[in-house]
Amino acid sequence: MLARALSFVATIVCAVVLVLAFVTLPPSQIETANAYFQPTNIYRSGLVGTKTLALTFDDGPSAFTDDLLETLGQHKIRATFFVVGARVRQHPATMDRMMRDGHVIANHSFSHAQLGKRYAQSPQLLMTQIGNTNAAISPYVRPGQGLYFRAPYGVWRSAHADFLNNDAELKHYVGPIYWDIGGNISYDDEGNLRGAADWDCWAHDLSANQCGRGYMREIRRKQGGVVLMHDIRERSVWMVQAMLPELIAEGYTFVTLDEVREFDKYKAPVTPEDVPVAQGEGTVPYGATAR
Repeated sequence: MLARALSFVATIVCAVVLVLAFVTLPPSQIETANAYFQPTNIYRSGLVGTKTLALTFDDGPSAFTDDLLETLGQHKIRATFFVVGARVRQHPATMDRMMRDGHVIANHSFSHAQLGKRYAQSPQLLMTQIGNTNAAISPYVRPGQGLYFRAPYGVWRSAHADFLNNDAELKHYVGPIYWDIGGNISYDDEGNLRGAADWDCWAHDLSANQCGRGYMREIRRKQGGVVLMHDIRERSVWMVQAMLPELIAEGYTFVTLDEVREFDKYKAPVTPEDVPVAQGEGTVPYGATAR
């Protein structure tokens, strides 16, 4: 009888151990010390369904960015700008205003390169694309601002994260950041836009109003999210100027990526001596000595 009882207890203990082995720890208990650049795009923002929007603008700065900054300022909205390193030194006054207005300035590579197989095979090319942009934007990154990266075209490989996380400066980036809204044009059964992407709108010669209707329908359907737009076409600025009053009237709030709590778990601990410092103006290969 005793032997049978002990055998039963042993069986129960083994079952409990097996169950515990498959229990997922809550996020607060998961070790994130090595979560810097991720092996895949970060798709989840946690903003969908919250009536909160993170407006993000890619590919600038451009001749139209100042008008966009003026519009955002009028509505007291701060956004996140994923800038192309090669454009930064062409628009220093715009970059300075972007910083002074409290926008988050983020990294979108130096030449808007598609970071595919070639960059996985030649890590130094990848380091140059992101490192040179890091150097270019460093004078405009406010103290305490998070560092974010978005891959051009959304193209990313897991090997890229391994390379970049071995770099003392670049490992502090969170990314690649994806988007919830603005990725493509889509139509409903009646031929009306139910979603839009400004870069594709202009390629199809749609008006700012038409494109804005597509964005608004997707925003209303998802009730929040990271919004992908661009600040290199005047029609994009016109579109934003028309959309913002409607969004504000409908009760949406606006945040920068620094305020998106879902991204906190990807952030590396940063000490003052770790804060990246520019090594030139992004015109020399990353890792080379600036002259």
